[in-house]
Amino acid sequence: MKKTILSMLFLLAGIGCFAQKSGIIIGVTDGHLGKYSGYAYMSTGTANNSSYPETRWTPGVGFNLGYQFGFDLSNRFWIDASILGKAVQGKAESFDLNGNNVVPWSDKAWIWGLALNGSINYRICSGLYAGIGIEPTGYFKTDKLKENLEGRGFDFPIVLTLGYEFKNGMKLSASYKHGFKPLYDNAFASNTKNNKEFGISLYVPMFK
Repeated sequence: MKKTILSMLFLLAGIGCFAQKSGIIIGVTDGHLGKYSGYAYMSTGTANNSSYPETRWTPGVGFNLGYQFGFDLSNRFWIDASILGKAVQGKAESFDLNGNNVVPWSDKAWIWGLALNGSINYRICSGLYAGIGIEPTGYFKTDKLKENLEGRGFDFPIVLTLGYEFKNGMKLSASYKHGFKPLYDNAFASNTKNNKEFGISLYVPMFK
């Protein structure tokens, strides 16, 4: 994980040397598109007349903060590259068996990450644009959530963006991120909970 983070930082530093514009980017995400429920222990069953509850995973609000570099390719095409610090809140719900007794539990925690986002964008008309890109992301301290099997993880999601660039260079965008790895995984809930997010971001130019 450390090598991955260092590689991302060195790559971004090299990219920044050739940037034509750059600025701060902040965002808010909602991971409820990636919520997961419906896994029942042994499908059905009871213990002392208590039903086995389903294991549930519900990602909540998340925040992104980072720095973005822009590279103009033509009047309509350009590339954005960003490094992002990430924080995502998640809630896990499951149960333990104490003899014949079912003991439900729930746990909330923040999962932290570092991402490198790269996208190619097309100006549709005026300030309206659309983009597609990738966001390699390393997550760490995921084991703060009870029974999460992995203490860290790496995902390589695809990101689709629709945004508007104002005359002063500020950009407001909405994005959908489709990941391929779960943020929560335990013995009862396997890799069916891909990390999916809807997000809103604001880019504030610092140099242009």
